[in-house]
This record gives sequence, structure tokens and C-alpha cells, in this order.
Amino acid sequence: MTPHIDTEQLAELKEVLEDEFGVLISTYLTDAKFRLQLIQNGINSQDYEAVRLAAHSLKGASANLGAVILAQLCEKLEHDCKVGEYGQLACLGEKIQQEFISVRDLLASPQ
Repeated sequence: MTPHIDTEQLAELKEVLEDEFGVLISTYLTDAKFRLQLIQNGINSQDYEAVRLAAHSLKGASANLGAVILAQLCEKLEHDCKVGEYGQLACLGEKIQQEFISVRDLLASPQ
């Protein structure tokens, strides 16, 4: 099973960024909450371009931190919006929300 976070990638980031690591995590969590809200609002209002753009942004940021599963889920959401497959968006949005909670909790725990 794939872990929620690639701990080796996160450790490398921490080593490179040193004192700025906490700022990165804080910024990521704040931005991710904003992107999740955009995704949910877009799904609710059927603004699939807004969903695609928010998913794309969250995918990149999550991949940079080693949140592999979250990045993969966002990639699927982005793809589905791009190709017009809207049937599973609500379910996928919920999975992304749940995965973010796992990632957030892991990032909030002492490293």
C-alpha cells in the first residue's frame, strides 16, 4: 500500500529548507484548504474548468511534498474534468478531502 506521504522526499525537503520548512508546510496547508474549497464549489456549481484548475494546482503542490496518493487523486480529477467525465467527480472530491485530512495530520505531527 502506498503511504500517504513519501517520508524520504519530505526529509530531503526539510534538510534543504532547514528553518523555512515550517513555512513551506504552513503555506501548503493553507493553500490546499483553499484549493479544496474551490474544487468543492466547482463540483457543486458544475464549473468543471474551475475544478480542473484547482485540482491541477493541488496536484503539483502535493507531489512536491511527497503526498503521493493526494497528487494521484488530483490528477484523476483533473483528467476527468478535461475529458468531460463528470459522473464520479463528487466521489473523487470526497476521496481527495479524506486524503488531505490524512496528509494534514501527518504533516502536523512532529517530524
